[in-house]
Amino acid sequence: MVVVVVAEGVGAVAMAAEVMDWFSGKVSLGNFPDLSEARKSNEAEVESLREEYHQRVSTLERKVYALTRERDTLRREQNKKSDAAALLKEKDEIITQVMAEGEELSKKQAAQEATIRKLRAQIRELEEEKKGLITKLQVEESKVESIKRDKAATEKLLQETIEKNHAELATQKEYYTNALSAAKEAEALAESRANDEARVELEIRIKESEEREAMLVQTLEELRQTLSRKEQQAVFREDMLRRDIEDLQKRYQESERRCEELVTQVPESTRPLLRQIEAIQETSARKAEAWSAVERSLNSRLQEAEAKAAGAEERERSVNERLSQTLSRINVLEAQISCLRTEQTQLTKSLEKERQRAAESRQDYLALKEEADTNEGHVGQLQQEISQLKQKHKQELHEALTHRELLQQDIEREKNARLELEKAVLEQNKIARTKSSTENGLTRRLSSASSLSSMEESFYLQASLDSSDTLSERRNTGETSYYLKSKTPNAFEAALRQKEGELASYMSRLASMEAIRDSLAEELVKMTAECEKLRSEVSQLPGMKAEMEALRRRHSAALELMGERDEELEELRADIVDLKEMYREQVNILVNKVLSSSIGAA
Repeated sequence: MVVVVVAEGVGAVAMAAEVMDWFSGKVSLGNFPDLSEARKSNEAEVESLREEYHQRVSTLERKVYALTRERDTLRREQNKKSDAAALLKEKDEIITQVMAEGEELSKKQAAQEATIRKLRAQIRELEEEKKGLITKLQVEESKVESIKRDKAATEKLLQETIEKNHAELATQKEYYTNALSAAKEAEALAESRANDEARVELEIRIKESEEREAMLVQTLEELRQTLSRKEQQAVFREDMLRRDIEDLQKRYQESERRCEELVTQVPESTRPLLRQIEAIQETSARKAEAWSAVERSLNSRLQEAEAKAAGAEERERSVNERLSQTLSRINVLEAQISCLRTEQTQLTKSLEKERQRAAESRQDYLALKEEADTNEGHVGQLQQEISQLKQKHKQELHEALTHRELLQQDIEREKNARLELEKAVLEQNKIARTKSSTENGLTRRLSSASSLSSMEESFYLQASLDSSDTLSERRNTGETSYYLKSKTPNAFEAALRQKEGELASYMSRLASMEAIRDSLAEELVKMTAECEKLRSEVSQLPGMKAEMEALRRRHSAALELMGERDEELEELRADIVDLKEMYREQVNILVNKVLSSSIGAA
């Protein structure tokens, strides 16, 4: 495993070195027109390589940490296993090797970072050169202005179509809003009529219940008054009977006392009278017992009447409590009904708002769809223009390559002519060595030939950098290259300056074409972003429709709930009527019992 780790580290270092060499080779070609793309790709590759290198170093460090942990565990188990010493040594060696490899990798990483810094400095220099070339972009401003004018015309036409569609949508919106307002008014009238009818019916039933309650209260007061009168009569009778009993007891005591006195005073001849008196006393005792039995029966009847009155009061209290509970439930239900009505109004309002929002979103959807169609057409036009520009650019590059090949052929011909000229000069030198004038002329010819060769080499280098030209210009350059054989160095310099001017114009044209390509690409990206935005807005329409359906379901559920509450209210009203009937029956029963008890007592 350690060998694999070391091999991976060495492979990563070799790969990083190869990539750095390749990157340095690409940076050396930074004078070409695609400098920015090469720089961006190189930076991305350098960053990816750096991340990969850091990841591999981190993996190596984790593996080193794992190996150190294994070494520690093996050292802890050394006391138990004597055979693990060789394994520990091997692990230590592996760890030392891996650490050495890590140190080497860190050194190589430092070297690579230094090279990366150098490459970044070179990139900054190339960027400065690029900034210098960007200043030449003002040549194609007229083309950009024409493109902008075309774009403004298309935008104006698009705006006119949008305004026309907005006007049509406004008329349709007004028509639908009028129809919706009429439907709302009809619904409001129907609801107000239903509410008025329900309110009138509720008021009538409340009045009836109040009248019944007043009648029940009046009958209850009458029963209480009769009960109080009966209680007063019973108390009065009880007092009368108690007084009679006390008088009879006093008379009895006096008669007993007199009897005793008479017994002591009267002789035996009066014994029959005493027996009569005893008989009278027995009869009086029996009468007293009868009166006490009557008193007990009256007291028991009085207690029963009091218990019945207490039960009637408890029933009355329970009935009053149930009546208050029913009234409170009625109030709660009325409050719930009012809340449900407010919720219904709110739901109707929210439903109308959602309908309006749906109509507006539908209109926006149509407008966005039209705009998306127009944008797609515009994007198609831009793509066609970009493809045309790419084809034109490819043609110009192909023509430039063919032009360069022709220039190379011309340069080869010039070199061959120069060699022939040098051979002729050498032959003339051999023939006319004795003549000094010919030697001077020969030296002048040689100097002119050397200057000619240097100028041809510079012309070759300048022609190798040429990137685009038409076929007619290639013919002109070919003719000039053949014409250069018989020209002086001044003519060569003039031709060189002309070629440099042509090269600069070609470079400016290439830069302007790249700028146009970049602007068209940016505009294409913007148009695609707008299309994506419109598509996202269109994708939101099903969600809005689902929300509208959910609101409709909630509205129908609220209407069903209101119907259920109305049914519960009707049931409670029926329960109240039943309770009032039962209360009336109980009161009648109590009145009959009280009357029967009073008749029985009388």
